[in-house]
Amino acid sequence: MSRQAPLSLVDLAAQSLLSDEDSIVRALEELPVDLFPTLSIAAFDGGHTKTVTAIVQAWPFPCLRLGSLRDQSITQNLLEAVLDGLELVPTNTACPRRSKLKVLDFTHDFERANWEKCSETSPVPFVITHMLEEPEADQLMPNSREQPQCDREPVQIHTDLFLDGLFGFFHLSGFPFHILQRVEKSHGCLRLCCRTLVINQVPFHSLVEILGVLELEAIRELRLHHRSRFCFQSDLIRFFTQVGQMSNLGNLIMSHIPWDFPADCFSLLRPLGHLQKLHLIFGCLSGQLRKMLSSLQKPLETLVINGCRLTENDITYLSQSIHAARLKELVLCSNNLSETVPGPLEVLLAEVSGTLQHLNLRSCRLKEAQLRALLPALCCCFCLRSLVFFDNVISTSGIMNVLQHLAGLKELKRVQYPVPAECVVYLDEYRWENLNRVELARVHTKLQEMLQALQRADMELTNSTSMA
Repeated sequence: MSRQAPLSLVDLAAQSLLSDEDSIVRALEELPVDLFPTLSIAAFDGGHTKTVTAIVQAWPFPCLRLGSLRDQSITQNLLEAVLDGLELVPTNTACPRRSKLKVLDFTHDFERANWEKCSETSPVPFVITHMLEEPEADQLMPNSREQPQCDREPVQIHTDLFLDGLFGFFHLSGFPFHILQRVEKSHGCLRLCCRTLVINQVPFHSLVEILGVLELEAIRELRLHHRSRFCFQSDLIRFFTQVGQMSNLGNLIMSHIPWDFPADCFSLLRPLGHLQKLHLIFGCLSGQLRKMLSSLQKPLETLVINGCRLTENDITYLSQSIHAARLKELVLCSNNLSETVPGPLEVLLAEVSGTLQHLNLRSCRLKEAQLRALLPALCCCFCLRSLVFFDNVISTSGIMNVLQHLAGLKELKRVQYPVPAECVVYLDEYRWENLNRVELARVHTKLQEMLQALQRADMELTNSTSMA
């Protein structure tokens, strides 16, 4: 049997203090600063809510990290105790030591936040972290609201929020509810800085209200999934206005958005000067790509347009836009691009050839002759690292022709190719049946042998069946 390691003297001292919660507030006044992390861990592990509140009130470091709320390793009672500590000011008869806390952090990977490096003092489930030095003023998140009507500097709460409206019904509850409610009622003394915001099936009118509580300039990534076909245009305009105020937004993902709203909404994204990645998924963007992208002042590095019914004019615009010369990742899957070759798609690939690293043309209804027409442009993409073109109807010889031409791209390491037409019975351009796995295995071996002969055994080949 394995034995537990004996408790250290510091741990024993912390447990002794916690045995009398009524006196712990007075003890905090004289407690050495270095003992706070150990006492905090013991208080959280033991569920001592009164002590947790007192510790937060007297926390002697600028930062306190408690780990992610999403894994719910912190109970609701402990969360409320922490928030009580942020709101309640110690009285003269209690602990006169005033908290130096500036940041309460609930994110998973704290090291990525815009703060000086922290010294971790405990493992999970609770990671109590303190700052060795106070952050510089310009490292703190800017404040978008008026100065708070309270007698202390605002405390920033760093967290990632995941809001889910199940089956179209949305009711804010749990951890997000408690944090948002406390921030809203704090009159500016608490600032909610959400780095990643994931929203699923939340009505736009509710979403606008929630965004009104957040520090919009703190948001780095926004993922919005919305299937409802009904929403008020006024709510959409207010939402896009708020997105435009997310001045540090770097990654925007929008899925199943009702795209039949006023074109003025697109112009509201103009202030997004740090946006690098844009994902538009399953929406009707036919002929509207210019309206969406022309409002952006900075070239994108990643553009994902999945199932958005792109037209020839959309591809033409993209090839002429400021984004073409800077794109590192381009995903155009599940769009019918059969009318863009020969023509705009070739031009687009030529424009992105200097920077493109990842290209996805899955389910684009490209035929063998069309793919062959793209090869001259693809052969100039010397930075290309991965290529996806499965779920297009192409024969074994067509696939071999593609690999032979692209073998000279030394950075190309991963290729996902379609099931050859000889190995299945196609029902239409997307669906097939009666897969001949023996023949498919033979083709795969043949492709690998060809790459080995071309001294490209380092290229990884997969098809849609191997990824299923």
